[in-house]
Amino acid sequence: MNKKLIICLFAALVASSSMAQTESGKGNLITKAKSFVERSVVHGLDTNYVKTPSRPWQISVKSRVSQTDLQMHSIVDGGELLDGEGTMPFIRGVGDMATDPRIMTKVSTSLGVKVGYKGLSASYSFPIGGDKSQNISLKSTGRWYALNFRWHKFKTKTMRTHYSGAVQGRDMLDYDEETEDIQFSDWGEAYGWDETEKEQLPSDMSIKTLIFDGFYIFNHKKFSYAAAYNQKTIQARSAGSPIVGLMGYYADFKYNDPRNAELIYWMDGIGRLRQYQLGVGAGYAYNFVPAKGWLISAMAMPMLTVVNRTRINNYSSNFKDIAKENLLTYMLIESMKEMRDTGEIEGLEDVDLDNIDYDFTDKYTIQSEGVHSRNNRLALNFTTRLSVTYNWKRYFINANGQFNNFNYKHKAMHGHLNDWYINASVGVRL
Repeated sequence: MNKKLIICLFAALVASSSMAQTESGKGNLITKAKSFVERSVVHGLDTNYVKTPSRPWQISVKSRVSQTDLQMHSIVDGGELLDGEGTMPFIRGVGDMATDPRIMTKVSTSLGVKVGYKGLSASYSFPIGGDKSQNISLKSTGRWYALNFRWHKFKTKTMRTHYSGAVQGRDMLDYDEETEDIQFSDWGEAYGWDETEKEQLPSDMSIKTLIFDGFYIFNHKKFSYAAAYNQKTIQARSAGSPIVGLMGYYADFKYNDPRNAELIYWMDGIGRLRQYQLGVGAGYAYNFVPAKGWLISAMAMPMLTVVNRTRINNYSSNFKDIAKENLLTYMLIESMKEMRDTGEIEGLEDVDLDNIDYDFTDKYTIQSEGVHSRNNRLALNFTTRLSVTYNWKRYFINANGQFNNFNYKHKAMHGHLNDWYINASVGVRL
């Protein structure tokens, strides 16, 4: 379907070139389309600063690399998780325990081709490596505005989690077989628990993001955004412009499968989180021309998030009960391993203690506790872009990238999502 769409768009571009030469009249649709392109892209430019290529057609080969980085932070009561009673009498939590999962997609790579006529263009890309995600990107650029839209969906099971907190331990001093009473030592001093583990989730986490931004260029007579990011024009002299913009952001983090009950517990009962943000901002963009043919462009725009809403799905589970039931077995096996390795006990050499399955995910169950929404405080996000271009008479090369940062918070849970990409292209004008 995508290939057919590109072929149709390409045919339309070809038709616009040929029909405009053979037909005339104010009612000609193609003529009006070409007139719109002229007005929106090149009309009113200061030709001392911005020039239009003499050859209107472009064909370019382009590549793209991108990555999404999600970091989450949650705090639970350590004393509730490890209560020092029942089947876990030897250890108890002290104070808060923090969990910081981090999910980074593999760097995805795509390759494609773009065909353009002045301000109109159509492109097709296909993935060649990295995460098996789905992407839709739409862009529109005029002399006084730029619009960008990106939708990204992916699934992952891999995450790196940092745990921190404090625990206390105690020993068993005596055991009465008749009464089954156990005498314990006093609780020892609290000691830190600080470790990072690479983990595989039992079930996929699904992540969707939608990012939209648009901004107005004040100095659009001398500064050309198109010269830096799609080579529809050529910046002949250095110039900059203040910009104002609007950015919308939506994210959906979903991992509410019963097999993920442990992660849900550590995330304070949250199994799905949706974030809605709308921000306004002002910044500056500058095109620097250090020598003929070269262009280095940079843009930075802080964004004040005026709409910042979080919607979460809460769940309860039997994770804590399952963990308690199996903690004693786990500690016993680990103790036997230590005694085997130190030679304190004989006869364990032939016992396979290293391949005992501690996977209890099939026993987990979760129950919905409802959906809750919350309006959060104003937040500060930002977007930055950088581009480097070199133009010959007919050929051009370009590399450009963008970085977005989004923050979210819901009670004891907060985090941020970073999203970046780099585009590179080699093209010829016809």
